Amino acid sequence: MHQAQTPPPPPPQWRFYARHHPHSLWHGDCLEKVFDQATGRQLYQLTLLDDYSRGYVFCDLFDHIDPRTTIAALCAAMRQWQVIPKGVIFDNGIPFRGRLFEAFCRNLGIQLIHTAPQHPQTNGKLERAFRNDMPEFYRQQSIWELEALRRALPAYVQYRNEIRGHRALQGRPAITRLAEQHRMAVPWVLDSLEQYARYPMMQKRVTPEGCLGLFRRQVYLDVALRGKEVTCYETVEGLEVRRSQHRVYLLREYRRWQNRYWREDLPEDLRFEPYTPPVCPWIAVA
Repeated sequence: MHQAQTPPPPPPQWRFYARHHPHSLWHGDCLEKVFDQATGRQLYQLTLLDDYSRGYVFCDLFDHIDPRTTIAALCAAMRQWQVIPKGVIFDNGIPFRGRLFEAFCRNLGIQLIHTAPQHPQTNGKLERAFRNDMPEFYRQQSIWELEALRRALPAYVQYRNEIRGHRALQGRPAITRLAEQHRMAVPWVLDSLEQYARYPMMQKRVTPEGCLGLFRRQVYLDVALRGKEVTCYETVEGLEVRRSQHRVYLLREYRRWQNRYWREDLPEDLRFEPYTPPVCPWIAVA
């Protein structure tokens, strides 16, 4: 007597979802199918798409991308549209994760969502938009070089947002939904967005010579702080050092010299510079 075989489970059913207001959720990702004809280097189209309108709230081309690039893109989009999104969704790529990026979203009250591995359907609206970008923009360009493509891209984004109809919007362009009334962010928050990208890395004690031990050497800070405990923060500017509410110091090339491949380029006289960061209010949304 043969035992009945258990049928395989049905494939997962992906539920369609859509937000009901502009800037409730932004999708972010990179189109990685373009190469510079002059250099052969891969180019990255970093795009932020509004879930409700299908409009591009940010789109630019880069030859390198990291979390600071993504933070700069979010800042540019928030200033252009005068809004702080309620949530952003990215995959698990290096440009979209890390403590600095997570701190930026958390400090602004933005819900950071990462897609499940091997499940691109979560970010399907942007994946579908990328499939349109290739024939409608890139294959229309005679030269695939970074600066030439960057100059042509804004006109395409304007066409895509303001003229091109979307089937999901009953043939209307994205701007008809992007233009709907939404909750505006207060100007003094938008003016200091970069200051929300910071997190405390470590505490260190200043040596009697006024230095901090970094990169296996002594980096000059300030002799007035000798013997004091200071807090080091990672920011978009570099490594920032604070002593309570006293003077702030900055080492701008910190991330570059963190990389062991650049260690031999360390200058002999390496020191922090006095720095006055913009005032950063800690209530992000009015």
